[in-house]
Amino acid sequence: MRSIPPVRAALAALLFGFAAPVSAGECGYDFCWGAVAIGPDGEWGYAYDRWSEEDAYNTAQEGCGWGCTTVKTFYNSCGAIAVASNGAWGFGREWNRELAESTAVNWCMDNGRNCQTRVWACSR
Repeated sequence: MRSIPPVRAALAALLFGFAAPVSAGECGYDFCWGAVAIGPDGEWGYAYDRWSEEDAYNTAQEGCGWGCTTVKTFYNSCGAIAVASNGAWGFGREWNRELAESTAVNWCMDNGRNCQTRVWACSR
């Protein structure tokens, strides 16, 4: 059995290393930003897979028609905002949608009743 010379092995490892970002998703291995937003009159917006926090914030605001008063950003995770019947709200940032929604509802219920998820997004 023939062995691969060390130089060729190093070259192969280098080439495979550069090919890896193809499977990393739209944002690569850097921060992949997202945002969720709500407004006082029922407006909502969201953003996911953005290269910067500012881009995620602006995209979520555009979805609200720039009428959102609460905008929460996150990266490489999921975010959700739950709203109560009295207007109280809660935000959750977790590793998946279900946990983010659950966290948002739990925080919302500290100050309100009948909390339900208004908006969610995941960015990875």
